[in-house]
Parts: sequence; C-alpha cells; structure tokens
Amino acid sequence: MQKGDAASIKNINKQLVLTCIRDFEPISRSQISKRIQISKPSVSLIVEQLLQEGWIEEKGPGESTISGGRKPVHLVFNPKAAYVIGVDIGGTKVASGVTCLNGEVHAYREFSTSEYLEKDLFKRLQRDVNSMLHDLQLSNEKILGMGIGVPGVTNVEHGIVLDAPSLRWKRYPVRKIASEYFPFPIYVENDVNTSVLGEQWLGAGKSLQNLIFIAIGTGIGSGMIINGKLFRGSRYSAGEMGYLVTDFQSAKSYHPTYEGYGFLESVASGSSIGHKLSEIKNTPLTAKEAFISWKKGDKVASEVVEKAIEHLGFGIANYVSLFDPDLVIIGGGVSESFEDYKHSLIEIVEHFTPQSCKIVPSTFGKEAGIVGAAALFLEEHDSIIQL
Repeated sequence: MQKGDAASIKNINKQLVLTCIRDFEPISRSQISKRIQISKPSVSLIVEQLLQEGWIEEKGPGESTISGGRKPVHLVFNPKAAYVIGVDIGGTKVASGVTCLNGEVHAYREFSTSEYLEKDLFKRLQRDVNSMLHDLQLSNEKILGMGIGVPGVTNVEHGIVLDAPSLRWKRYPVRKIASEYFPFPIYVENDVNTSVLGEQWLGAGKSLQNLIFIAIGTGIGSGMIINGKLFRGSRYSAGEMGYLVTDFQSAKSYHPTYEGYGFLESVASGSSIGHKLSEIKNTPLTAKEAFISWKKGDKVASEVVEKAIEHLGFGIANYVSLFDPDLVIIGGGVSESFEDYKHSLIEIVEHFTPQSCKIVPSTFGKEAGIVGAAALFLEEHDSIIQL
C-alpha cells in the first residue's frame, strides 16, 4: 500500500467515525466500532484526534455493562467546532447568516439589493459578515467557508452566474469577486438548489431521496433531489420551472413579466400576480396585497389569484408525473399564503397525476436561503464534515 492510499483510508475512517457520532450520539467507542466495522484500537485513536481537534466532546459515563464492568464514556458531536456563512442574494434583498454545523442560524443580517447592485454589493456584504463575526466573537479561523445562493443559472464548478435576469447578471464571476473580500473557500449555486439542499438536510424533506422544492416569488424556480443527489442537468439549468408552458392558447401571445422570464412565471409568479392586478385596478399592488384582497372576497383579485393557482397546479402536476417525488415543498414569497390556497392546489395536482404526492410549505421562513447556502458549502467542500 502506498503512503497516499494509507492517508486516504485514514481520512475516510476519520469521516466515518465523526459521521457515526453525529448520527447516533451519545455513543461509546465500542458502539462506534460495532457500527462501522473498524477495530476498537483504531476507533480509539481516531476519537482522540477528534477530541483534540474539537470536533467531538466526551459526555459523562454511560450505563454500566450487565457484568458490572466499567461504564463507557459517551461521545457527542460539537456543532460549534466550526461555522459556515450562508448568503442568499435575491432580487429584493441580500441576506446573510452564520450557522453552526447543525444548521442553527446564530446571526442574521440583510440589506436592499437595489441599493448596492450596481456597486459595492460584496463590500457591503463584507461589512455584514464582519459585524456578525464580531458579535459572535468568532475569528476567520473558525469559519469553514461560505455558500452563496443566487437567482439564476450558475456554473458551480467555476462560481460564475451565467444568467440571473432579476440581477441583470450575465456570466458574472461571483466567486472571483467574493474571494477579493473573504479569505475562506466559497461555493456559488442557484438559490433554489441551495434551498432544496437545506430542506433535505434539516427541513421537511429531511433524508428523503426524491424531493422537489419550488420557489414562487419574483420568478418561479425549482430544485430537485433525484435518487439522493442534487440534479443540475447537463448545463446547470435543470429545474427552470418558470419556463413550463401550461396553456397552449395563452402561450401564443404571451409576453414575459420581466425580460428573460418564462411562460409560467408570466402567469403564476408573485410578481405577475401583483402586476396583473395593478394593471386592472390601475394602482400599484403586490402579490401579498392581492392575496389579502382575495381572502376578503374581492372578485377581481380572486380571478387573478385563482388563475395563477390553476397554472401553478398544472406545472406541479407535470413535475409529479415526470419525477414521482416523495414530497413537493413550496417556498418563496407566495408560500406565505400557502394555507389559503393549498386545498385548491392539491386538488388540481391530484386530478392530473397518476398518484397523489404530498405538498407542504417550506420549513425555514426567511432563513431558508441561509440554511440552504450553508448546506451547499458542506455538500461541496471536501472536509471532514459531510452532509
């Protein structure tokens, strides 16, 4: 066996031991040995290394054995051994947060995207990150890295946003620019992909193998976990649900609400709902206001909102029929009104699909993008911590 092979096996075993402790804590050394089929001396050696590096902690004696032998010392994972910075760059706001290794958000900041889009966006982000680290009394050495979610088609390998219409970015080198302001590893991904990773890690889709996350806000996008893995497609653009056509007649003459947006977005996104109702009532209105008016029985708002829900139902039905997911999760601004329209939506989906599929709202609220971006980093970065 060559030295490189030995080092690689040692690192794999170290990851296995740490993952076992995270998944089954509190757990003893002998229990770890049995679970992962590594000898007790090897496990003990790895455990000592993990203790010294701060990844795990000892937590009191366990139960004594039947024979009355010495009580084993239990081991637990230390989620504060290191931290990850999650960033969610949206068309409206840029949110950032610091999470521990269990995904708990310990600090949160946000600022308006439009104020800094043309200049100094990452400089402004740096200010927020430094402020959070100061408040938490964390040095850069305690930060494993940063994940960034962006509303657009993203080349993950090179950290380049190929096209993000709401930000007016084309072939924008996010990782390169962000690296000028931050000294740790950075990964960039489509924001809906980061969200589905977050939901699979800690949310409604925890541990599920086939999962669809649909974000309905300014546009409509989706992230897909297929057979346990994030599905990006051959050119990083899988899941562009906003381009689905859900009405042949309307599609002949449709005009996108925003340049570069697709058909479904033009009839069912939050921006299109607000835009259509604003045109009819001749006054500026948001999707949130449209849903409020709908609930109050406003006939015009009802027509706009119910048509949007119908189209959304058609789109989800197509997805369910194609991918047969365990679960569909609805996120984005329009998900805030999910309880008001879920029955109508589910009825449409079930009418057009071969079998039913559970549809639920997102778990995380405003922190969804932060948790998802942290999940992205842990998924992509080659470290001892594995999702």
